[in-house]
Amino acid sequence: MSPEKKVVVKKLAYQVNDELADKIREVMKSKNKLFFNMMGSIGSGKTLILERLAAKLSSKYRVFVINGDVATTIDADRIAKQGATTVQINTGGGCHLSAKLIQNELDKINIDDYDIFIAENVGNLICPAAWDIGAQLNITVVSITEGEYVVKKHPIIFKSAEIAIINKCDLDGLGFNSDVLAEDAAKIKSGMKVILTSAKTGQGIDELITALGIEY
Repeated sequence: MSPEKKVVVKKLAYQVNDELADKIREVMKSKNKLFFNMMGSIGSGKTLILERLAAKLSSKYRVFVINGDVATTIDADRIAKQGATTVQINTGGGCHLSAKLIQNELDKINIDDYDIFIAENVGNLICPAAWDIGAQLNITVVSITEGEYVVKKHPIIFKSAEIAIINKCDLDGLGFNSDVLAEDAAKIKSGMKVILTSAKTGQGIDELITALGIEY
């Protein structure tokens, strides 16, 4: 395949994906459902944050979590123990979730059986930013253990997010402070909500719930 044809095929793939993502968003809106997309690198703490959210929300809401990983059901199994319904998508070698993968899982359930939907995207800070999955809000998670330049080096995924989470702030003082990353994120996108969390201690989880527009 020529380089020119590859470009055309890629553009078509994005177009098809975005059209399906818009339909997912419309369905969720028409049914008054909430759908969030959580992105972040491996080890940033996405799964533990979702465990904290599920533990708090499942007593009041019916929560459905879609976990994206290259392999295993480790994350889905962890979150299911906190009261949420979970499903695992194994992408094989794929580095992101797509609207089609999300729709495939939604087709297997009755959307009306749930109130809140959350997708935990495949762990990296590059590919997920380019693929709309139909969420109403995108969340990007980084941790201070990823280094003081992690936000500056990955501006695109922050530009695609409405909420930025700086996690593992309980480790502040190990070389630099979480405020450094928070300031970098705020500079990338005006109006983006930046939340400092420690998934380990539970710090910031209530603030995150409020930022998501969930009454709790």
